[in-house]
Amino acid sequence: MQWRSECHGKFGSFLDYSVKSPHEVLPELLTSGSRVLDIGAGAHKPFRQVIVASGAAYFCMDTDPAGDFDYHSFADVPEGISFDFMMANQVLEHMTVDTAFRTMKAAYERIRPGGKVMVTVPNAAHPVRQRDCTHITPWPPNDLYSLLRSAGFHVDLMTRYNKFPLTDNPLKRWIVEVVCREFRMDWCDSIMAVGHRETDSPDDTKE
Repeated sequence: MQWRSECHGKFGSFLDYSVKSPHEVLPELLTSGSRVLDIGAGAHKPFRQVIVASGAAYFCMDTDPAGDFDYHSFADVPEGISFDFMMANQVLEHMTVDTAFRTMKAAYERIRPGGKVMVTVPNAAHPVRQRDCTHITPWPPNDLYSLLRSAGFHVDLMTRYNKFPLTDNPLKRWIVEVVCREFRMDWCDSIMAVGHRETDSPDDTKE
C-alpha cells in the first residue's frame, strides 16, 4: 500500500497521466555509446531500429529458444557487464507477479547507477486490452509503479498511450471522456513507466 499511495500522490489518477508513447520518450532517454538491453524483445524487436539509430549499442533478451537473441535470461549475461538503459515492452503481463519481480530485480542489479528503465504493459483499465489468453497478470498503474519501487527503482514518469489516436470529432471525444470518467475506463490501451537507479555515490558514475 505504501508504494500505491506514493504513486497516486506523485502522478494522480491514471486518467490524469499525459498521453505519450515510447517512441516519443525514447529519443530523450537514449545517448550515443550507451548500452541498451531490450528485455523480452520478441522476434521482431520493434524498438531495435530507433535504439541503433541513436548510436546506442543494442542487446536483446528473450526466453524463446528458437529466436536470435543475445541472451535468454540474466544468467546468460557475463559477470561485470552492466547496461545504461533497459526496456521491457509488453512483457510483464505474461509473467506471474513473483517472476515479474525477479525479472525487475535482476534488471536493477545489472543496470548501472544512474541508468534508466522503461516498462510498458497493457492498460488494465482498457475495456478489451486484457483479452489475450497469454496474459497472466494485469498491471494497473499503481501496481506497476509498486513493482518498480519494490525492485529498487525510482519512478520518474507514468504515461498512457494508444497505437491509434483519439478521434478529432468533438462530440465523440466528449462521449469518450464522459464514459471513461464515469466507468473508470481508459481509451488508451497501454501504460508506460520510466524510472532510474539512483547513484549511490559519486564514484558510481565512473562504472
